[in-house]
Amino acid sequence: MQVGSSVRWRRRRHGCVLRPHRIPLPRTVGVAPRPGSMHGSAVCLPWEALIVSPAAVRPPAATQRWPLRPNARQALVALLGLVAGLTVFIALQRVVVPRYVWVTWLDEQIPFVAQSWWLYAAFFPFVVLAAAYASADRFRRFGSATCLAFGVALVCFWLFPEHVPRPDPVTIDNAFLQQRLARLWQLDLPSNGCPSLHVAVTCLACAGLWNRPGRWGIGLAGLLICLSTLTLKQHTAIDVAAGALLALVCTLATYRQGRAAHVPA
Repeated sequence: MQVGSSVRWRRRRHGCVLRPHRIPLPRTVGVAPRPGSMHGSAVCLPWEALIVSPAAVRPPAATQRWPLRPNARQALVALLGLVAGLTVFIALQRVVVPRYVWVTWLDEQIPFVAQSWWLYAAFFPFVVLAAAYASADRFRRFGSATCLAFGVALVCFWLFPEHVPRPDPVTIDNAFLQQRLARLWQLDLPSNGCPSLHVAVTCLACAGLWNRPGRWGIGLAGLLICLSTLTLKQHTAIDVAAGALLALVCTLATYRQGRAAHVPA
């Protein structure tokens, strides 16, 4: 009784009523009613029931808006990676001696198109732009898969050195393309063909942007780049198929890394 009177005294003195604050919520929230906590058709819950962690309301990575501005750091990392990879690739070509020729009937039916050099050269800005516009998570997966594919390809180049037959640049009518291809084939010797890293990295770049708007256009651009390796006689059909398979295997190998990044702490 003393406590009760003290409470009444406080109410009279301060002019306020002390009572638990409850919020009526519908029954559909899935919380079982407790005796004495129901008012009509509502369930009363404390304020803590309305607190939601930011991770619970964050949209999945596949539905997040893609960055409207390119990530310069990611683009720079991709560019430096391409330069380092090309340096190792060209150095290995000077060491190995080609012993295999994997030209098939399909390769003989594919004509040589010198104009496809433009598509072949588009590989480099395509990869850099894909890295710049990829999300942080997909960029990490793209980098891991590319490093894995590069390592596997180097082992294949060393164990199975291939010779890729190429036409004579003198037969090209266009002087500009003749000069470009002569320079290209001077640096890129007709070896280190299987699997095609040109195809593997292009496929991985497309996978990194596959959750973005316009993905079918991105996929079409990647397909044209891959086909240019055949029409420019840079690779054989076996090289292209092996490069696509390598990209698939590396994507699956790094899939667990992407899932682990989405597990809430």
